[in-house]
Amino acid sequence: MRRLLPPIALLLTLAAAAGPASAARRPVKLYFTAGEQLRIVDRRLSENSTTLLPALRALLSGPTSAERARGADTQIPRGVKLRSVTVTAGGGATVVFTQGFLKDIPVDAAQRTSRQTAALRARLAQVIFTVTQFGDIDEARVVAGEVTIDEDVSREDYATPSRPPKPQVIPPGEAIPGTRAVQERLTALGYLPASAVDGLAGYRTQQAIMAFQAWNGLDRDGVVGPATSAKLKTASRPRGTAGGASRRIEVHRARGVALLIDGGRVVRAIHISTGAGADATPRGRYRVFRKERRSWSVPFRVWLPYASYFNKGIALHESPDVPPQPASHGCVRVPAPEAPEVYAFATVGTEVVVVG
Repeated sequence: MRRLLPPIALLLTLAAAAGPASAARRPVKLYFTAGEQLRIVDRRLSENSTTLLPALRALLSGPTSAERARGADTQIPRGVKLRSVTVTAGGGATVVFTQGFLKDIPVDAAQRTSRQTAALRARLAQVIFTVTQFGDIDEARVVAGEVTIDEDVSREDYATPSRPPKPQVIPPGEAIPGTRAVQERLTALGYLPASAVDGLAGYRTQQAIMAFQAWNGLDRDGVVGPATSAKLKTASRPRGTAGGASRRIEVHRARGVALLIDGGRVVRAIHISTGAGADATPRGRYRVFRKERRSWSVPFRVWLPYASYFNKGIALHESPDVPPQPASHGCVRVPAPEAPEVYAFATVGTEVVVVG
């Protein structure tokens, strides 16, 4: 943690940063987001004072319509204002925003959900990376209203960890009568691979049931109740609805199901969770352009195993949390047992169609 120097340090630093009073438009980088990664946008700012201040104001204003069309987004809420910036000769900065920086996020960290914690990390990342591009600033303290959100934070805090993610441990499940018959039916319909038929009512079977329920318009609870049991007897294998390449992935946002289609036939139907609210996964046709077995989300500071990127920072990836509703920041969450199969299927160039 860096101790702030006396005010004279601030005056000297700002004077050095300001440059000539007649400074022309200066190029800066604004750090927005795209899915679950940072999206760097180059801008030229015309203000004559230190470029740090207009850069922060531009960051708070968000991407332009043209930049949004190219995939840039922001996690910082609308309406947040910059109150002050204090810079020291020691390489630190204190950036004070209005209370709105914490919109929808509890002040008490213990009361935050994992999604709220991740969203706050991303907001901080946008500020930290934008601020630390200037001069000798290497870390910053961010304040919302009167609340210090975090002590001095640097880019190093967002660096890829040296240790890989720990494999997700999935309990085997219970031996419940009738489970094998349900699994065999789910396999016949494409919701479960034959290798997963073991007679145990575990996580993978639960996710397969949820995919079946979602596709057939039933409540997604992962339990084979009377309605689900009746539908299993009459249902047919899902069919693609979006058209396109004979080998493709269809992401059905409203249903929460991804269809792996090969030769025009659905080979697997998998339960997924897409982007929620303002982070809704954009509809459209894309192609897988990058694959990372262990991908690191810089702004959200979380591992994204088995990531297949198809739209800027948006990817299909493994997640320990695939609920029966949209929940991500734009990516397509895939249950851990299914992630390796989706990763293998989504080769570079594979078409991904997002609908619903």
